[in-house]
Amino acid sequence: MRLVMEDGVELAIRESGRSDSPVVLCVHGFPDNSRLWDAIATDLSEDFRVVVYDVRGAGESDRPNQTAAYRLERLGKDLIAVAKAVSAQPVHLLAHDWGSIQAWYALRLGLRVASFTTISGPDLDHAGDWVRSLARQPRQWGLLLGQVLSSAYLLMFQVRGAAELLSRTGLLHRMIGHRVDHQDVRYGLKLYRAGMLARLARPRPSTVDARVQVLIPTRDRFVKEQVQHVRGASVHRIAEGHWLPLTQPAYVAQKVREFAHG
Repeated sequence: MRLVMEDGVELAIRESGRSDSPVVLCVHGFPDNSRLWDAIATDLSEDFRVVVYDVRGAGESDRPNQTAAYRLERLGKDLIAVAKAVSAQPVHLLAHDWGSIQAWYALRLGLRVASFTTISGPDLDHAGDWVRSLARQPRQWGLLLGQVLSSAYLLMFQVRGAAELLSRTGLLHRMIGHRVDHQDVRYGLKLYRAGMLARLARPRPSTVDARVQVLIPTRDRFVKEQVQHVRGASVHRIAEGHWLPLTQPAYVAQKVREFAHG
């Protein structure tokens, strides 16, 4: 199905599994599209109705040209609209990377979920507050430097044309260890350019009313474990890299299944 948002952008949605079962809604990050979830969706379809969608700018969804169309507020509203369109009941939310970032924001906008499993996608408000806290503690500057170095790509993504060139030449997928679609990269970069750094610089942390499970790939080169901590969350660590949904789909599916039934 295709869902038309209030600004005219159409989102492509796919579903599988049992129509009468609870819904697991999956949200991908950058530079992926909803195909990230194929193996996990096949696994979870035995017990759930699994819904995936291409976020704006990716896959089969519309790709608006204006950078402002990719602001976090818009992404959060997209997610809420999809959740309401596919289920009258709160969904079990599964998100990765930028999918998690927008999911945190959607929860603050009022999205109600039965559970939320997040992978390698911190809450920007808490991440910004964490960075500012470390900056005030000289003894923690080593830890802060480690995250800054891991996040150096954020600055490159702000330079128009730099990451796009790497994508066209094939160097980007070699750098990140993951094959990417150039159009998904081209438009997905607008996520980073639509105010992400400003959000980190001016965080507004607050608690989120949701059952949260954090899956932490301890070999993630881009998102350090410390920045993903969530008070009261169920935390599971695994010695994998950033693209855990691709490298260990059975593990992710099992953790979602256990948490949803817990």
